[in-house]
Amino acid sequence: MKRLLFTILTVLIFSCDKNEDDISTDTFDVTTAGIGIDCKLVLIDFKGSDQDRIKKITNANGLRHQAFNLDKISFSTDGLILKVKVRKPFDSELFACTTLGPSYPWVTVLNAEIK
Repeated sequence: MKRLLFTILTVLIFSCDKNEDDISTDTFDVTTAGIGIDCKLVLIDFKGSDQDRIKKITNANGLRHQAFNLDKISFSTDGLILKVKVRKPFDSELFACTTLGPSYPWVTVLNAEIK
């Protein structure tokens, strides 16, 4: 019984470890496209020349993404040009959306500033 408990605890400790070195991040210049009707997150458009780099992070096609962790008050205006550092969202950051509008892939914004 002690051996089973020890094994379960060991698995739990190592499975919850998120090594930041394994998380792929990159910096992009993006343009805001307002607030999405579906998830109520800021929509950002990546440049066409960045498509391969963003696909390496999100494993998704397309240039428009929903920006999790991007301040809606400061960055919801259409047409703002931002410099953002992004990564793929963790499962714990994702939430259900209304499915009323088009669905876009997500990115988590780590840092954003207006250019």
